[in-house]
Amino acid sequence: MPTNPYFNKTTVKSEQTLVQDLVDESIKIHGIDMVYLPRTLVNVDEIFGEDKLPKFEKGKFLEMYVEDFEGFEGEGETMTQFGLEIKDNLTLTVSRRRFLETFAAEDYPYPREGDLVFFPLNNSLFEIDFVEREYNFFSFGKTFAYQIKCSLFKYSGGDFESGFDQIDGVTSAAVDKLFTVSLTGGNAGAGTGEFTDGERAHLYTNRAGSVTSATVDIIEWDTSVDIATVRLVDGTTVGATAMVGASSGASYGINTIGLTAEYFVKDAFEDNTELDREAKGFLDFTNTDPFSEGDF
Repeated sequence: MPTNPYFNKTTVKSEQTLVQDLVDESIKIHGIDMVYLPRTLVNVDEIFGEDKLPKFEKGKFLEMYVEDFEGFEGEGETMTQFGLEIKDNLTLTVSRRRFLETFAAEDYPYPREGDLVFFPLNNSLFEIDFVEREYNFFSFGKTFAYQIKCSLFKYSGGDFESGFDQIDGVTSAAVDKLFTVSLTGGNAGAGTGEFTDGERAHLYTNRAGSVTSATVDIIEWDTSVDIATVRLVDGTTVGATAMVGASSGASYGINTIGLTAEYFVKDAFEDNTELDREAKGFLDFTNTDPFSEGDF
């Protein structure tokens, strides 16, 4: 026997619109303004189906409702054989209509696993693990919201170009920005010597090297193109015209200085860069003579 034709709760557009309006209003009242960061795949491994260095860009504000305000879900802080691990989880609800409107240009039909959500209350990034697309199971004939289950994001080398300084420098105490320094050529003048990876260097605002503007650590020196990837330790790169290595004595004029748009996590107790720089002072790690100090 068919359903009663005088009671229709699945195709009435006015009822669906009313419920969607109520859902949107409820999230706007009780929710939190977060930033949704889509993941852009750059170099996909066709065998494993993953991208080790994705980009997170074009972040957009989107209000979401936090399911549990008593605290984060998950196992919390856990001491493992690898040290302290934080396993916080977060369950969010986002309006279906608001999501489709916000990402209409990208044509996303729903939130995607692997994308990130910035939680502003503690400046944390959460990765979307699962999206419940039939969250309210077709009330009035359609879905009005998505439920998003997230876990605390573990940084693994991706590029952040979200357009939000608070996110691109989300953990400024633990994340460093890398710069590329193009040296010699043009009007900058010739260079002398070779920098060593890991050494400390100084940027100068005059070619004579009497006025310093910044101290940097050289992460990588490409002698074939005279480009150094550096990490800013202190000071500013503004107005710098020369770079001089503290241990190598290499001195080069500067063409350009630009951000690499790459971040790397720096633990508060990390000292491998300093140890590597000290080791280079008495160990030769070249392929020809790594240990004999030139005796052979």
